[in-house]
Amino acid sequence: MTAETLLLLISYVLLIGLVVTIHESIHWCFALLFRRQPRVTFDRFLTPTVRYHNTHVDWQNLIISVSAPLLLFSFGIWVEGDGGAWVVVKILCLANVFNFFPITTDGQMIFLSLVKMIQKQKQNKIKKFNRNSTSD
Repeated sequence: MTAETLLLLISYVLLIGLVVTIHESIHWCFALLFRRQPRVTFDRFLTPTVRYHNTHVDWQNLIISVSAPLLLFSFGIWVEGDGGAWVVVKILCLANVFNFFPITTDGQMIFLSLVKMIQKQKQNKIKKFNRNSTSD
């Protein structure tokens, strides 16, 4: 392995670490915005993970979980990937699209928040219908 290859490999690993750190920092900022007492833990091979107090406010959980993938994916679309490290950054940011699927922690929170919001909306409609039908 040449020195150039080793330097390239190290720079790719550092870029991955940087994008992951930015991703989790976005979650942390939004959790802090909603006063969720965020804390950073390191799981699975020293990967930073943001954990926060769940107050069961589904729309806030949705915003916290969708914030990082949406912002980084948008940045990946916007940034010019015309060479060098920017190509890697663009690919890493665009790869955040996978965080919308329920196979990831973010995707699971997005899915659960949406399901709970829909369930609550249906329950409210049923309650409203029952109130209207009993008052007749």
